Amino acid sequence: MPDEPQLTTIFLDLLPNQPQNEETRQSFQQMLRLRLESKLPQAAERIWDLPPAMVKAQGEYLSLLIEARDLYILGHFYSCVAMCGIVGERLVKDALRTTVFVQRSGSLEKPSDVAFDQLERVEVNGLIRFLGRVGLISNGAVKAVNDLLELRNQYAHARGKNPQPDALQAIKLLDSLVAETVSVFNEFEIKDGSLVPRSQRS
Repeated sequence: MPDEPQLTTIFLDLLPNQPQNEETRQSFQQMLRLRLESKLPQAAERIWDLPPAMVKAQGEYLSLLIEARDLYILGHFYSCVAMCGIVGERLVKDALRTTVFVQRSGSLEKPSDVAFDQLERVEVNGLIRFLGRVGLISNGAVKAVNDLLELRNQYAHARGKNPQPDALQAIKLLDSLVAETVSVFNEFEIKDGSLVPRSQRS
């Protein structure tokens, strides 16, 4: 007796097989527009979940930070957790780059980018402990980034269980690290409605 046919559910995406012409591009744009517009109401509501951010607009971390926040807003929670971990790791490595000098022949020198690239290969938890022990980040920031990287690892290894709440938790942990490292308020304060350097207090 022949084997009976079995039903299988599959994911099928044949859009990449469509011809690359202007008509198809317009069709794809309309399809994507409708898909994005259907998600706009929920996406707009999620903006209020985010902590406000005011950071220095420099360094590689900024575009990554914006991407992590956008992923949360757009509802890509699994990816958001992973990206928050990436931003946290980048901030730790940048904090190291801006503070480490080498004493040689009686003078302090900044290591070359090539040398720093080698140091960045060191396991990130060791770098976090180093920054904490020498007082470059607080114990609270050390805990926040360790918790963030532990959460990131769950999602990087496909073990995430609660993507939306975990994504928000990752955003909040990242915000704690940002407050210690690249927040504008580490160097400035708002006084009489203006942002002024902290050293200019009267």
